[in-house]
Amino acid sequence: MNTPTTSAEDCLEIIAQLAAEEGHAHVSDIARQLGVKKPTVTAALKTLSDQGLVEYASYQPVELTKKGSEIADKVIQKHESLKSFLTRYLQLAPEHADKLACKLEHQLDDVALDRLQAFVRQKPLDQLKPKEKGVVVAVAPLLMRRLASLGLIKGVTVQLSKVAPLGDPRSYSVNGTELSLRATEARQIMVQVASV
Repeated sequence: MNTPTTSAEDCLEIIAQLAAEEGHAHVSDIARQLGVKKPTVTAALKTLSDQGLVEYASYQPVELTKKGSEIADKVIQKHESLKSFLTRYLQLAPEHADKLACKLEHQLDDVALDRLQAFVRQKPLDQLKPKEKGVVVAVAPLLMRRLASLGLIKGVTVQLSKVAPLGDPRSYSVNGTELSLRATEARQIMVQVASV
């Protein structure tokens, strides 16, 4: 089977989104979302059907096959990861980030996607939410020696356990012990949030 083109991936992505949001995806809805005419969508759906990516019959809702759903899910993952990166780290407006993510998602291979997803799950330790776990990926050099003696080193899992009434300091569980850190210190430690 051929690798889906950019327009085919866009079509699969829209079908998945419509099915999730509205419970069905019709040709007219897909055309509206893509900004094209219905005959263009019909032709694309016939090609996608021939490739085993959708189940399509005239006047019936379009459904993704298992393979089509896998491709759509991957495109959506790319889009959401890119959008998160563009809004959070580049401070782009959500609408701008959304449009740019649409353009970039088709250029992102699996290796780049894995690394991007790992990166966007990183945040300063002071932003860890209660009960959320994170793996330490970086510690500011000035804190490294002191924190290492307390067991807080790269690769260790930490969890926010308690927050003082005014929000500072905070207690973190590290290897079964409690470690209290001020926000200014926690801000200098980067963690990768554990996948749920």
